[in-house]
Amino acid sequence: MFKKLLASVGVGGATVDTVLDNASVFPGGTLSGHVLIKGGSVDQDIEYVDLVLMAEAEQEAGDSEIRVAQPIGKFRASNRLVARAGQEQRLPFSLQLPLETPVNNGIALSTPGYPYQPQVRAAVWVHTDLAIASALDAKDRDFLDVQPLPAMQRLIAAMGNLGYAHVSTDVEVGTARVNNIYSSIGCYQEFEFRPSQGGFGRVQEVEITCIARPEGVHVLVEVDRRFSGDSYRALFMGDDWQRVDWESQLRSIIG
Repeated sequence: MFKKLLASVGVGGATVDTVLDNASVFPGGTLSGHVLIKGGSVDQDIEYVDLVLMAEAEQEAGDSEIRVAQPIGKFRASNRLVARAGQEQRLPFSLQLPLETPVNNGIALSTPGYPYQPQVRAAVWVHTDLAIASALDAKDRDFLDVQPLPAMQRLIAAMGNLGYAHVSTDVEVGTARVNNIYSSIGCYQEFEFRPSQGGFGRVQEVEITCIARPEGVHVLVEVDRRFSGDSYRALFMGDDWQRVDWESQLRSIIG
């Protein structure tokens, strides 16, 4: 009985470790691995094992912003099971990441030829949750290296060719809209560009938001011009995106 009481407050109870086959992934790609459950000093009933895909995001709080953990996807690895004392169990999984998963590989997001990587505030991780009856939850967190889609890299390169460097990217809680397309995971990512040579030109910064869908990438371009406010234009990168002159497309928007 004493061991059961200790396990109920997290002493000598079951532990969990999620092992990923490959932590480097793409939006819309497959994430696979297994959940390793190690039984403690007594048998314990586990109500479920969930894998929750999380993203670090900014949320407005009055006149300031706070960083929050935003769930963007969920997968049930197992329903009720028993973690036997002193024994190990492996629960294999394979899940598809949302196409809108924020990207965070700083090297892949860098402007070609620009000496600095962008500041990336877009952590993404898998949160493993074991709901153990009459006990503290056992939790595990595994971070992902999310590579940008090739179409996104093409936009970054095109902006660089126009003299704008990718300087930062972050994730905002809320919904983005590009024409009649809405983001669907509770948050969206913004890519911020500034003139690579600095100075006091007409354009102060350009922000780009991408909403990936099976048919292509829907793009919102926001241009912040000094003394004349912001303007918004939409682009679409379909199956033929590799044959499009994106420098010309963006130049017509930015001016």
